[in-house]
Amino acid sequence: MELTLDSGNYSLRSSLVPSFVSSLYENQKPDVWIKVAGYLGGSLRIEQMGRSLIITSTAKIPKEKLEQLALLETGLWHDEFERGISKLPLGVRDAAEVLAEAYPGVRIPIAPRDFDYILIAVLLSKRANYRMVRRWCREIWKRFPDNPSIIASTKSSILREITPSYQLKDAARSIRDLKRILIEPKGILEKIVEKFGSPKEPLSTYILSLPPEIARPVLLSAWGIGPKVADSVILSTFKASHFIPCDVHLKKFVTRLSLTEYFTMPNKTLCKKFLCGTEVMWGLNPCHNSKCLRAVLRPLGDLGGWLQTLIYLHGKDYCKSVRPRCNECPMKGLCADRGARRIRLRAEK
Repeated sequence: MELTLDSGNYSLRSSLVPSFVSSLYENQKPDVWIKVAGYLGGSLRIEQMGRSLIITSTAKIPKEKLEQLALLETGLWHDEFERGISKLPLGVRDAAEVLAEAYPGVRIPIAPRDFDYILIAVLLSKRANYRMVRRWCREIWKRFPDNPSIIASTKSSILREITPSYQLKDAARSIRDLKRILIEPKGILEKIVEKFGSPKEPLSTYILSLPPEIARPVLLSAWGIGPKVADSVILSTFKASHFIPCDVHLKKFVTRLSLTEYFTMPNKTLCKKFLCGTEVMWGLNPCHNSKCLRAVLRPLGDLGGWLQTLIYLHGKDYCKSVRPRCNECPMKGLCADRGARRIRLRAEK
């Protein structure tokens, strides 16, 4: 089966490369992506030709189901984020305009049917190069093609055959703990279970049935899952583009552009007890830490996850911690840190 979608001003490569959904694909050519794991793994091919996306599948599914999947996993389920830039706060708006021009056509791919795969990929990414993560993922997908979460009960000796790195061992522990706490809920989880019902297998189905704001403290209740991991998982599996994974690239960007005077990074202790918002919802209380970076960036609305993705791409290209490419940076006219460094260098001379 083959179908063609009009993608408009969209970039398949720029959308998939920074996304954890790419862990399910192999990129054989710049504009050709083959799905190798998860739902329709081994039977889905996506190619971009100009303004068209060519979706090909050998699976026997209705055409409308294939189109729906393609829209989700390419990010075309959401309108062009660039249309909302004019509604952003002034300081952020200027930065967003420059980033949008530097990285056009970026969307947020999501793979809700492959929640377990995405969770593993995100867990493996902690303090690890994403290219290495993709290699680990491919080996896990090959060994456990139908149920990758089985790593939670796999012997350590077998996991070490995949990689001796601690990330895989920790990922297995996090998944085990997530299953345990949902079976034996305590604290805020008791309120969630009382409101939304008891978890049933598979647990991924239960988590996906929750509002994303509720799924967040559920994930955070597990060992080894912090705010960045939880937000990354939700951004990659829910239609929740307002979720903002606060990583080192975002922290550095906000600091260098002086987008806010003072902020703190999200804190797991608070995040797993309170909702990230300003109002009581579903009987759960909001967090009142107004200095948290996630709270500071709340006015970005649906553009939050998109802007964070652009900042991630920019951090990889220019705004590096070591040897940043300041002279070539498209943001140099807005970067407060660039001017401060120039003054320091002059003083040192």
